[in-house]
Amino acid sequence: MGIVSLLTGSKKKKKGGNPDKPRAPRAAIRRALRHTAATSGSSSAAELGQRIATGLSTLETAVLAIDTVADRLREALDLVRSAQATDDPGRRALFAGRYDDVRAEIDAAVGSASHNRINLINGRLIGGQHPALDIVLDESGRGGVAVPVVNLTTGAGGLELSPPRSGFADDAELATIAAEIDAAQTLVSRVSARFLDHAALISDRLARLQSVAGPRSIDSILPTGADVATPHGEVDGELGPIELGIADVEHRLRQLAERDEQLPAD
Repeated sequence: MGIVSLLTGSKKKKKGGNPDKPRAPRAAIRRALRHTAATSGSSSAAELGQRIATGLSTLETAVLAIDTVADRLREALDLVRSAQATDDPGRRALFAGRYDDVRAEIDAAVGSASHNRINLINGRLIGGQHPALDIVLDESGRGGVAVPVVNLTTGAGGLELSPPRSGFADDAELATIAAEIDAAQTLVSRVSARFLDHAALISDRLARLQSVAGPRSIDSILPTGADVATPHGEVDGELGPIELGIADVEHRLRQLAERDEQLPAD
C-alpha cells in the first residue's frame, strides 16, 4: 500500500471515530481546568502581586525612615531639656551644636527614603505631578490605595524646626524649639500611623494574591515610577522569577507597628 493510501485510510478511520467512546462531561472538564490552574498558579495574580509588593517596599522604605526621624526627634527633645536644665553657656552651646547635627540627620534620613525614584516623605510631587503613590490592588484597576506624599524635612512646610540661632543661650528660643519638636513628633506619629495602616492593608492583599498565585511567589522586583523599562512582570518577554516571603513582610510590619507605639500620643 502506498503512502497516499495509508494517509487516506488513516483519515477515514479518524473520521469514523469510535461511537462507544464516552465523552467527558463539561463540568468535569471545567474542574480539571481549575485544578490545572491551581497547580500551576496564576501568572496574572503573580504579576499583580509583584506590582503591589513593589509599592509596599516603597511604603516600607518611607516608614523605616520615619522611624529614624522619630528617634532623632526624641534625641532633639532630650538636648533641649538638658540645655534648659543648665545655666552653663558652654554646655548649652554643646547641646545646640548637637541639635543642629540632629536636624541635618533628619533631613538626610528623609532624603534617602527613595525606592525606585519615589520618595513619599520629602514633600516633592512624584514625577513632578503626582501628590500620591497609587497602588492598584485588583486586576480591574478599580480598587487601590493612594499613599500621599508628605513633607518631613526640617524646613518650612515640613517639621519646621528652627536652627539654634543663639546657641541655646536664650531661654525663649529653647521654649520655642521645644514646642516645635513637640508639634513635629505629633505630625510624625500621625504620618507613621497612616502609612502603617496602608501597609497592613496592602500586606493582607498580597497574602491573598499569594494563595492565588500558587507556587509562583511574589517579590518586589519591579520599578514603580517613571523608570519602568519593561512590561510589568516580564524579563526578556517572559514572566520572571518571583520570590516573596509574606511572613517576612508581616514580621517587618509588626516590628514597625511596635516601634510606632513608642511614639508620643497625639
